[in-house]
Amino acid sequence: MRVVKSWVGMCLFLGVFLWALTGLGHAAAHSFVLLDMQDDSVGVELELPLLELELALKHPLQGSPGDVIPTYGAEFASYIAAHVAPAAPDGRPWRVSEPELGMGRENDVAYLDAHLRMTPPVGAPVERFTFHYDVITNQVLGHMALVAIRSDWRRGVFANHPEVVGVIRFLHEAIPIDRSAGSEWSGFRGIVGLGVQHIADGTDHLLFVFMLLLPAPLLAAGSRWGAFAGARRTSSNLAQIVTAFTVGHSLTLAAGAVGWLRLPSRLVEIAIAVSIFVSAVHAFRPIFPGRERWVAAGFGLVHGLAFATVIGELGLGARRMALAIFGFNVGIELMQLAVVAMATPWLVVLARTRFYPGVRTAGSLCGAAAALGWLVQRAFGWPNPLGPWVEAAARHAGWLLASLATAAIMAAVADRRERRRSSVAGVAA
Repeated sequence: MRVVKSWVGMCLFLGVFLWALTGLGHAAAHSFVLLDMQDDSVGVELELPLLELELALKHPLQGSPGDVIPTYGAEFASYIAAHVAPAAPDGRPWRVSEPELGMGRENDVAYLDAHLRMTPPVGAPVERFTFHYDVITNQVLGHMALVAIRSDWRRGVFANHPEVVGVIRFLHEAIPIDRSAGSEWSGFRGIVGLGVQHIADGTDHLLFVFMLLLPAPLLAAGSRWGAFAGARRTSSNLAQIVTAFTVGHSLTLAAGAVGWLRLPSRLVEIAIAVSIFVSAVHAFRPIFPGRERWVAAGFGLVHGLAFATVIGELGLGARRMALAIFGFNVGIELMQLAVVAMATPWLVVLARTRFYPGVRTAGSLCGAAAALGWLVQRAFGWPNPLGPWVEAAARHAGWLLASLATAAIMAAVADRRERRRSSVAGVAA
């Protein structure tokens, strides 16, 4: 009898072991669970790789991903809804909506994309619950689902930096979620930081501003740029350009974020490249002297539509959307003003010297080349090194600014020496 029991135990062990191998013997692709915290509910997006879903539900899915939803959509929706089961702190279940399904692909991995909403029972807090989840993990032993908070206003978490809160796997299928800490102020600070980062990472936006700054200290003399305009006029030009650009992008940022105005993102990106090219040509030869503020406002409308996509993807309610638009705009302006404040003094110093025409010409040609590179890539999909080169250089912005400052100081010293030499020669004559 003991021998029989030993053999039975060994067979059971081998059976479990072989079952585990079926789950681990392939290149596993993880699932992703993204949670969006709202005032009265939690939005959920699931990214379920077809390879793992095929193993879990025993359906052939990878051969024809386009047929997955028409063929198995209703079954998969019911399966997902039954295996997402949040619970309130007192144990009461949350209500889970029927998921909306779609298909996606990332890094050559096809996945089923599911969107659903979880709503707590009456009186239960929306920010504290236990997230019970076993989609795929209940069938595929080695599968893991990474759970992250994608947006949480009160904690200052937004889609560009999701916060991982846990990993779900076999026999570990519940994660406690507690987002009760935080405040409205944390969210506002986070959205301001998002605006700052968006401009800091947006090389094309910064290059547009810099192209407008290049000729700002100069007077137009016919079809050429002439002498230094003076500190007062330069300050006035800069204030008008920056203000006009701010007004322009603020209008379309608000309109685009709330859904009143939408354009295809590719068209917006092409228009941004055009704006940089036009501004670079103007920095080389004046094509709209005295009307820079109007051009800045017009192109600001285009850039604002690009900014709006960031806010529109946060899925905020009306009150927080208004705060987000304002805070994001504040962040954008803080970064723009920082760039203007750091670059303008050295441009003004250079503009007083005989070396500035060469600096301005070189800068405008680099800007035009980058704009053409982006334009060709965005309009026709033709890769080229021009845009990437500028983006790589922008990652060393500190060194570029230091180089600009060094060049300005050296040019000013050289000009002063030249004036002294000329004055001594004049006296001697």
